[in-house]
Amino acid sequence: MSNYRTIGQKIPDDIRSLRLMIPADPIKQAVALPGNKDMQLLFAIWVEFIQPGVEQDIDCPKCVARILSNFREMKDELITLEKEYQLLNSLG
Repeated sequence: MSNYRTIGQKIPDDIRSLRLMIPADPIKQAVALPGNKDMQLLFAIWVEFIQPGVEQDIDCPKCVARILSNFREMKDELITLEKEYQLLNSLG
């Protein structure tokens, strides 16, 4: 199991499904700037689910660039997790 899969599993299924894996593709559209709405979404998800309790600053250029880079690296695993989630839902 990849490290990105482990990180991706910290994001609740409904958040991933309804906020990330959508046609608007916020991971692809995000720009590492604090005023970018897609970046704000990724930052909020990162802070709440992946690194809760770790002091993060959306005005820190290195911080937002790192978070965006991690989401882009993790995207294939998020797609796989979403496919698994959809399959389980279709069976239940």
